[in-house]
Amino acid sequence: MADLFRASSVPSGDADLVAEVLVGADLRGISSHGLARIPYFMTRLRRGVIEARPRFDFTTRTSTTGLLDAGNGIGIVAAERAMGEAMAMATDHGTGFVVVKDSSHFGYAGFWAERAMRAGFIGISMSNSGGRVAPTFGTAAILGTNPMAVAIPGASGGTDFHLDMATSAVAVGKVENALRDGRRPPPGWVGSTGTPALDDNGVLSFDSPLLPLGGEGTETGGHKGYGLALMVELLCGALGGTSFAARIAGAAGDSAPAMGHFMGAIRVDGFRPLDDVHKDMEATFEMIRGSARAPGQDRIYIHGEPEAEAELLRRREGITVSRPVAEQLDRWACLLGVEPITT
Repeated sequence: MADLFRASSVPSGDADLVAEVLVGADLRGISSHGLARIPYFMTRLRRGVIEARPRFDFTTRTSTTGLLDAGNGIGIVAAERAMGEAMAMATDHGTGFVVVKDSSHFGYAGFWAERAMRAGFIGISMSNSGGRVAPTFGTAAILGTNPMAVAIPGASGGTDFHLDMATSAVAVGKVENALRDGRRPPPGWVGSTGTPALDDNGVLSFDSPLLPLGGEGTETGGHKGYGLALMVELLCGALGGTSFAARIAGAAGDSAPAMGHFMGAIRVDGFRPLDDVHKDMEATFEMIRGSARAPGQDRIYIHGEPEAEAELLRRREGITVSRPVAEQLDRWACLLGVEPITT
């Protein structure tokens, strides 16, 4: 993975980071954001709409807020810098928030929230995008899937809380995975207009809008998912100064992605002693786990547990890569002079 990025003129350290994040998604069972994202990056690096060696510019206006201009670079690299700055602010002042402008796809949102959580902070991460989701009562794919993540550290040996979710009914990558596997996306994923299909790069076409979390209309709460998506759009776009119109124009990969991110770190001990917070977290989790379960279900999960268990399994048994994804990787490997992973 790293070799593909190095062959695309990405600095070696940045290439290693991008590989860590993408493979990390597959480790946690989030295949929609793992190796399957390679065509997104390779296509844009090749076209020059993502800069392999951008110039970052970080500025602060207060002791707890800052803005990072990512210079149209790889979002994963920009997110690493932004969360690092947010954590440094939080160490000194209790909280830190950084907005990133002129960026691109930053991997899976949970990676960055977890980065802060592993350092002892409450971690928050969000990203906008464009041209994927129709607003409630609309039929045009205008908003992004606009993911958000919040991670709260538990006690040592206890349970962390790690929420990582799209504000759309489903992530783009899950629709792409279904189509690659020859499966029809189930009801509730895609709007009633258009037929989802993949282009030559294995990327979902833009003429079939995804639905917001909650589905079409308001009867099942679609307006709530739409509201969450718009909230993420404003926090990641309007605060940083990357225009919504530019983001929509860049969605197809012919111009700069123009994405923005919102990163936050908060000291848990800024509210109560850590032990007290952790005791209440564990008590809450135990009550939820011990509550009545639906027929046929033997367990109620806390957010983050399924992914943590998937990672343990994959570290032991390896990551399964679907044939369509492997073929895409090999295609780019051949184009860039990198050794293919299959024979």
